[in-house]
Amino acid sequence: MTADYDGLISYGDVEIEWEVLSEIFKKAEESSVVLKLARKLRNMTTHEMDMKVTNELPDVYFVGEKGRTQTFPADALKKVTNSCWETVEIHAGELAAIIVIPNNVFADANFDVISEVKSQLPTAIGHKIDEAVFYGEPATDVPDDWPEGIFFGMPAENIVDLSGFADIYDAVLGADGVFAQVEADGYEVNGIVAANTLKAQLRGLRADAGTGAPIFQPSMQAAGQYTLAGVPMDFPTNGGFDASQTLMIAGDWNQLVYSLRQDVKFDVFTTGVIQDGEGVIIHNLMQEDLTAIRCTFRMGWAMPIPATNVTISGEAYPFSALV
Repeated sequence: MTADYDGLISYGDVEIEWEVLSEIFKKAEESSVVLKLARKLRNMTTHEMDMKVTNELPDVYFVGEKGRTQTFPADALKKVTNSCWETVEIHAGELAAIIVIPNNVFADANFDVISEVKSQLPTAIGHKIDEAVFYGEPATDVPDDWPEGIFFGMPAENIVDLSGFADIYDAVLGADGVFAQVEADGYEVNGIVAANTLKAQLRGLRADAGTGAPIFQPSMQAAGQYTLAGVPMDFPTNGGFDASQTLMIAGDWNQLVYSLRQDVKFDVFTTGVIQDGEGVIIHNLMQEDLTAIRCTFRMGWAMPIPATNVTISGEAYPFSALV
């Protein structure tokens, strides 16, 4: 009697084709955290932009008044003061890449290959920008006329070593911590960039020598925006922030400026050749039935540190790092 009940039409009987989802499952794109936090200037009209920065501030003085008897000040003459400016140059650097795809791939693919490539390249640009602004060394891994990266241009006293503190709270917010170094130079911390590995260390901080309630209490209702002492934190995942060099970079992002010479631009070619550094032709697009997608982007940045009215003992610098 079993044969009377076990019959069914299977997928193989009707030759059903499986559905193919045309969407690519991928990590969400993330562009530059530097461009998000720094101050954007107007776009550059040539490859170089000059800006004036105050390097000496005027002062005023008490003066005596004729006909009055007073011991301070004894001098009734008004003194001369001064104000000076220096020129800071911003040079445009170009980022570019070419992706070559066989035409048969376009014909056979079940998704829009060009659109997918275009969506990936801005993340690659953001990675390179962040890496250059945080750690770039001119003539080594960034153009000769670009500034030294934030971390490598930082005075030694602004680099805070976590191993010298009782816990991360003291290293960041204590009297000799990351915030204090920025504040001592006359700036306010308004943005923090940190390694993803720092999240767990911050969540694990507890009061009463590590036995009490968490120091940083997450909200049960608000979205997961990280802040530290009221300052927003970013944990970039585009690969431009190197946790092996810095755990955190915090500072006054209004002091870091950038300007675009050319926003992200895409060009598609079906003819032409691609050569290597020696001039050897690697691809001939027409003969090999290839398509090339070229991406270009140009920008420049600077940190024009102006004079402040705060008395400091060393070099003023608007950023500090935790290592």
